[in-house]
Amino acid sequence: MMQSMLRLRRSGDSRNADLALSRSAALLLKNEPQISRKPEVCAPKHSAVLAVAFLLLIPFVAARPSFAQDASENGQQSPAEVLGHGQPVQLEGELEIIHQDLEDGRGRDLYSLKQLDGTRVPLQFVKEPPTHLLTGDHVRVSGQPSGSGLLLYSGSTNVRKTKGSGTTSTSSCSADSGSTCSTITSIPVPNTFGAQKTLVILVNFQDDAIQPFTVASVQNTFFGTGNTLNSFISENSYGQTSITGAVVGWYTIPDSVTTCSNTQIATDANNAATAAGANLSNYTRLVYVYPNDTSCGFAGASTVGGNPSESWINGTLDIHVINHELGHAFGLWHSHLLDCGANATICSNGTLVEYGDLVDTMGVPQTASADFNAYQKERLGWLNYGASPSIQTVTTSGTYTIAPYGLGGSGPKALKVLKSTDPTTGAKTWYYLEARQAGGFDAFLTNPFYYTQNETAGALFHIGTDGNGNSGDLLDMTPATPTTSGWWDMSLAVGQSYGDSTAGVTITTTAVSSTGATVVITKN
Repeated sequence: MMQSMLRLRRSGDSRNADLALSRSAALLLKNEPQISRKPEVCAPKHSAVLAVAFLLLIPFVAARPSFAQDASENGQQSPAEVLGHGQPVQLEGELEIIHQDLEDGRGRDLYSLKQLDGTRVPLQFVKEPPTHLLTGDHVRVSGQPSGSGLLLYSGSTNVRKTKGSGTTSTSSCSADSGSTCSTITSIPVPNTFGAQKTLVILVNFQDDAIQPFTVASVQNTFFGTGNTLNSFISENSYGQTSITGAVVGWYTIPDSVTTCSNTQIATDANNAATAAGANLSNYTRLVYVYPNDTSCGFAGASTVGGNPSESWINGTLDIHVINHELGHAFGLWHSHLLDCGANATICSNGTLVEYGDLVDTMGVPQTASADFNAYQKERLGWLNYGASPSIQTVTTSGTYTIAPYGLGGSGPKALKVLKSTDPTTGAKTWYYLEARQAGGFDAFLTNPFYYTQNETAGALFHIGTDGNGNSGDLLDMTPATPTTSGWWDMSLAVGQSYGDSTAGVTITTTAVSSTGATVVITKN
């Protein structure tokens, strides 16, 4: 009985499971404030400029956990009351995380547990999903049966990693290590170096067998030179990673354009490619490209990590969509924007905009595929790991130079300054400082069409927390600017200073040129 209750339906699995669980989760949310760290509403100060940005780009805006929308339909029950209604169960298996970038401007994360018999059990979290984990991690989960899946209170308390591929980011820096330290000794995301063997499978549907793209055009978009996925990944990784592989299809799969199931499309596409002679075990990344399926509601979707990772491209060869989804496939979450209004850069009650980083492909880089920020690249090992360019961790007062962020040059590509340490977990949150230049995939930074103002005229600031892949936020270093400027003058320009009294640090930009940026950092 338990197995039948937890088994997913073949068609429309993600949507049906998500809806069934949402009502139970909402019971816990009625009296429990939603504390997912990524609210979706943009503060009024920047609403005008962000609205323009979202219209110009693919529809990647903000995300709300889908279960939160049903909270008002349910009764006044506490978490203890809801979780106590049935016998909790424990299950073990392989975690699967699929992120959907919805066309209505939201994002949605679908969690499931793949058991040994192939059964997928959908998982719904009341708060704090396990953003420290990746697809493919072996975990033990405990939760309350609900609908066709499990309701879990928290990803930090109800999910335990038993074994798996991911590792925890650690640093060899210590408080007395001086102004520099060695690179990190491990990275959170595996399989990010070398040739990434990718199989692109072209499929259409039994009731819509059109072939909107040629094999040659798909081949060039993924593996060619110029404005392609391969070029984007090569530039971001400083030449350490490339995208290689093949395109197969078209295949007509036994699915309808009127329904949308990520897992079923993947299963049927894999079966079709295998039947045609493809050896899927030769590839670490699988991408499914198909005609526009309006029932999906997303332009793109992807597992967060995985070996093989899986990505779904719905009716487009837009390189920005593809770069974004493959960022998820590599193990990245979104790059956000922290809006504290007109009076502050850092705050505890500001608005976090899910797709808000305007200078990162995992955020909202307008119609350009901007480089991943330094926090994201460090997670991938493309900065501060092994032979990768360095990030300099600053622990003492002094004058520091940041090398240009793109290819070439010498010296650290970013600075890293401790912001805070969680007193309970010990997790460290850092400031990351970059010196962006208009070149390569960042060439748009001086194009007035994108409302750019001072991104290349100062130091860009992000924050990120060790062990939380979903914590990368862009900061506004000039929060008092008018709404017409908004976030487009977000850097700390020459002559400007930023102070964090809690962290005991003051940072002043003193020079910017084609060779990088110079900042003076005072540790109080």
